Amino acid sequence: MTLWIKNFALLAGAAALVLTVSAPASAEDAAPAPALAPELEARLVKEKEDRKACKREICQAFAEAKGGAPISCNVTKTWLGSNIQARFLGDKLTWPWGHAQCSAQINLDRDAIGQAASKSSATLKLKKHDIVCKLDNKNPAEGAAYDVKLSIEPVVTFENGRATKAQLNWGTIEAPILAKTAIWSATAVDANFSVIANGVVKEINDFLTVSCKEEGFDIAAAR
Repeated sequence: MTLWIKNFALLAGAAALVLTVSAPASAEDAAPAPALAPELEARLVKEKEDRKACKREICQAFAEAKGGAPISCNVTKTWLGSNIQARFLGDKLTWPWGHAQCSAQINLDRDAIGQAASKSSATLKLKKHDIVCKLDNKNPAEGAAYDVKLSIEPVVTFENGRATKAQLNWGTIEAPILAKTAIWSATAVDANFSVIANGVVKEINDFLTVSCKEEGFDIAAAR
């Protein structure tokens, strides 16, 4: 298992966690920058629109904090390479590819969401989720670089309705052999996991405090 396969597993797990727990994050889903190619801009807009119903359902579940039928949605999100670098990796690692488009069928327990939103301390454990991601090359003209498949079983700790800790618990990973070029030590895994996990916590809280409010759900006021 290589440096970047593990690194991507963590990143894609973070992406999937944001998708599975909180759908799109506000900072990520701002209007696309003018420098983006028209086809990429159109893709981001369509993905965001396709996720909207799921986003509203999850926001409502956190706002109302009561039981009900499980939430099930198929979601797709393209993570811009620049956002991957800035929001998750910072100055710790260099992202070697371009954009990453990840898709997952998410399944959420509304009762568990209610406990996470209403109790002073709660742990939200998600079932195993399978994620499929397409990585673009750094140079957009070169198209796709790799297809990656992975699974995660995220666990998020909440205190007073805010995420404080995230564990991705990622499992199997499938990727082309060309992506496997460097060995990742256990120390590096631990060090870089904390970087990604902190990014996940921030994404969840941004969603609950900003993105849901944009949809008419003031979760902080509802508590």
